[in-house]
Formats: sequence, structure tokens, C-alpha cells
Amino acid sequence: MALSGTMTVDIKQGKSITGRGTLDWDNSGQVWFDYSAKNYPTSIDWKKATNLTFTPDVGKVKTYSASETEYFFNGGWVGPRLVLKRANRV
Repeated sequence: MALSGTMTVDIKQGKSITGRGTLDWDNSGQVWFDYSAKNYPTSIDWKKATNLTFTPDVGKVKTYSASETEYFFNGGWVGPRLVLKRANRV
């Protein structure tokens, strides 16, 4: 069951980046956020990322540490995927 909303990535000594997408998870407890629209962070931005804040369209805001997240980008996706380590369950 994916949640739609916005993900804001705070950048150390820079402007935060916010974009729309979905927060999703599987039965193993793996959690990820897929950006579906710009703005989204690049792999260069990610080196200075500090915190992630997911604001769902309905529900409670969730905050994660960028250090607990891996950044992936695949040409088949609209934007990057932020994969949270298993300790960060929804």
C-alpha cells in the first residue's frame, strides 16, 4: 500500500529539495520513496543530504536521516529512488 505525498531532502548548507512521489514498502519491511516529478535531488546533491521528510497527502509526517538511506537512479524511472534501511519501517 503506497502513500502519495511529497519528500523534502534537506541539503547541508543549501536549499532543501521537495518533489512529489510515493512512499512504499514490502512484506520484508523494506521501505523506499520514488520521486515521480521534479524537483528531485541528484546524486551530487545526495552527498550533502542530511534529513528526509515525507509529507503524505493523508496521514502523519515521517522524518528519516539521509545517512540511513541509499540513493538509486535508473533511466527507466521518472526520478530517483530513496531506499531506507530496514530499521526505518513505516
